[in-house]
Amino acid sequence: MQQRPLTHALGRIALGASLALPLSAFAVPGYWTDSAGQLVHTGNGECVRTGTWKPADANSSCDADLMPKPAPAPAPMPTAMPAPKPAPVMPPPPPAPKIITLNEQASGKAHLGFNKYKITPAQQKLLDAQLKSVDPNSVQSVVVTGYTDRIGSKAYNMKLSQKRAQSVASYIEQRYSIPAEKMTVVGKGPADPVATCTGVKGRAALIKCLAPNRRVTVAISWMHKVVQHPEGTMTAPQQ
Repeated sequence: MQQRPLTHALGRIALGASLALPLSAFAVPGYWTDSAGQLVHTGNGECVRTGTWKPADANSSCDADLMPKPAPAPAPMPTAMPAPKPAPVMPPPPPAPKIITLNEQASGKAHLGFNKYKITPAQQKLLDAQLKSVDPNSVQSVVVTGYTDRIGSKAYNMKLSQKRAQSVASYIEQRYSIPAEKMTVVGKGPADPVATCTGVKGRAALIKCLAPNRRVTVAISWMHKVVQHPEGTMTAPQQ
């Protein structure tokens, strides 16, 4: 009996074995699968590749590190910073109060004579020269303070100084339309003397020497007007 060559027999066995492989063995390109179509893994949990495996066959279950990396998300656009707010404009300091002093002049024209309290034409003229350009709306407050010399009792002089201040305040209110609620009238009697006249003899000489103490002061404070500017607001004094 003639025997067939051994190589021929082995070839037939290999061919038969290949024909016996289930179709599911190639259900996932490049990887071996079992009869149920599930990937075959080694004892280390790695997928078993076929001899025809190529990098294009990589999938996320077996070779996630070979999968194409997603493109990085675009960097967010920078947010425009708001323009800084301008620094607030500080208002200028208020102007110093205007002080007007009415007393007995050395020339003999009495603005405030001895034991007198009513405002005189000379006193009115002096006030008008100082207040003729004043806007009543710009006036914040007026403090009128009356004084006397030291001759006579303190109680009498306190009342006399109050009358002197009130006489001047009434004229300012009526002449310049400054309301009474903006005005403060104070009588200080012989307080805060300007002249002491120590050692002066004789009543007449003493009365003349103490003339500067018989006075009325008028202190006017000004309001501020708010002025609008493109950058904000500021205030400006008015006089």
